[in-house]
Amino acid sequence: MSNTNLLEVVNFDDTIKNTRRGRVQPQMLEFQVNPELAPFLVSSTRSVLWVEKAGTSENVRAAVRARRGLEAELIGAIAEMGTRVDWGNIHPLTTMGVKACADHLRFYGLDQLEVLVAPDTNIEGVDFKKMKVIEAKWVPLDAAIVVPVDRGFVGTLGTLGQHKALALIHNASRGIGIAHR
Repeated sequence: MSNTNLLEVVNFDDTIKNTRRGRVQPQMLEFQVNPELAPFLVSSTRSVLWVEKAGTSENVRAAVRARRGLEAELIGAIAEMGTRVDWGNIHPLTTMGVKACADHLRFYGLDQLEVLVAPDTNIEGVDFKKMKVIEAKWVPLDAAIVVPVDRGFVGTLGTLGQHKALALIHNASRGIGIAHR
């Protein structure tokens, strides 16, 4: 089965049940991170937020929020930041643009790559150079997201029940390439 997720998905339901509070859903969770991977992109209660550096304990917090639309918001924030600070991971949706996205990830040692696209995105004439193309409903129209097969390199999407989630991306500049029109 194809992985349509942007991030590694981890279900936190059992983790929460085994805490002292048991059935009370947390408002946020704290994650230990490597400070050298900053900036971090995390979920906030209503949107997403860039954290420029980890706290003194090398932790960042991600808020629990509605899962619907979260991955698309993460991609929007990465596209905006990647363009603004010129990470080199944002390119046009062409054969050359997708190749540039893949080359960007390969520069960081990521050789097993996949491409996520919206089902209605017109990719006719775009050569994905043997990368597996996976349709994902959450991907913005007219975009192709190049990601490593190992989504854990990019970050974590924690689920709580069917409709709540939180996200931590610790490799936004190195682990995601976005080709768009």
